[in-house]
Amino acid sequence: MGEENGNSGSGISQKREPAIRFLVESALRSVLSKSQSDKPRSREEWVAYLAEAMISESETSHHAAISSLVASGVSSEEVFQKYIPAVSRFLGEMWVGDKASFVDVTVGAARLQALFRNKAQPGEAGWLTRSIPLGQSVLMIVPNFENHSLGAFVAADQFRRHGLWVHMAIGLEDEEIAALIETSGFSLLGITAATPKSVEKCRKIVEYLKTKVEHCPPIAIGGFAVEDAEAVERVTGADFAVKSVREAVERAELSTVAGSALLDA
Repeated sequence: MGEENGNSGSGISQKREPAIRFLVESALRSVLSKSQSDKPRSREEWVAYLAEAMISESETSHHAAISSLVASGVSSEEVFQKYIPAVSRFLGEMWVGDKASFVDVTVGAARLQALFRNKAQPGEAGWLTRSIPLGQSVLMIVPNFENHSLGAFVAADQFRRHGLWVHMAIGLEDEEIAALIETSGFSLLGITAATPKSVEKCRKIVEYLKTKVEHCPPIAIGGFAVEDAEAVERVTGADFAVKSVREAVERAELSTVAGSALLDA
């Protein structure tokens, strides 16, 4: 019976095949067109797109989103040094604007931090190449009252790109930080401050370290809360407040890798 209808067992008559093929092709073109129109076009749209992927229920969507960004022509260095910090700020804005829950933002921040932790180490293949350390080191301090640590990870990666060793001190008590400084040859101490309240609380840490550590390295305050650097310096007693890693390196007069294409954090 299939042969009598001319469908040769396909279940579709030969007369109907061209029409069905046309409908399928039209549907595919429509899907492709929609996919292309939905693709982010501007940097702001990419940041929003990545932020949504970071808080998605899918465990892999943020990796796919970043891969799409790189495929669009953005370098992996720019992804880590420009886009990820922007996504972090965007997530914070979503939380403040009640567009994302605390859980959503926490999940997103954890995934952003994981991206930095999982990057290749020196000598390994990865999205970013690392500089050869020059012997100087930085202690990045994330106080135990600070809920946002992504900025410290971004800054730490920038310091490494300048050729500096970086040690992370997350959630340590003041006594533990002092003991760590006493047993290590740090050239700079960096304290992250994400909010004005954090700035006020940093004063206690700065006072303690400068009082208890015999040879205390310069202390720099950095983070989203540093808008008026002079005001932050007055409040905290830090040697300087900075808005970028490059500024911290210059103010502390640290030796860095000469001739490198370095980006500000």
